[in-house]
Amino acid sequence: MPRDLVSGLFWLAVAIFAAVHGLSLQLGRLHRPGPGFFPFWGGVVLALLSVVLIVSSFRGAPATSRVRPESWKPVVVVGALLAYLLLLESLGFVAVTFLFLLLLFRLERRGWALSAVSAVIGAFASYVVFQLWLKTQLPTGPFGF
Repeated sequence: MPRDLVSGLFWLAVAIFAAVHGLSLQLGRLHRPGPGFFPFWGGVVLALLSVVLIVSSFRGAPATSRVRPESWKPVVVVGALLAYLLLLESLGFVAVTFLFLLLLFRLERRGWALSAVSAVIGAFASYVVFQLWLKTQLPTGPFGF
């Protein structure tokens, strides 16, 4: 059985489960969603994508290896996310977000200057949105921001 078919069937079952349980809760309306709104519509979208995957598994070419030379990148990103979580309290939101974004831009083989500028803009924009606009409590770390 092709891997895409198995994956599609699995995610279709998850989608049906989410949609059915979303229906058992109150859906609400678009402007006043109830607790079942997101699970139901998330299940519907997931079901549609699962059907596309199932259909493409029947039409597609024979499966070839999907391991690419850069298949190590997701492992680095997961490690960086764990480091982000571990360093967030000690270094603060802005510093850790800057380092995380810098790593992500460098993984995409951007130049150091573009990566640094983009990481500064991303960290600053995140700080403005979450700390100043939404007034959330963010870890400050030793730098005070």
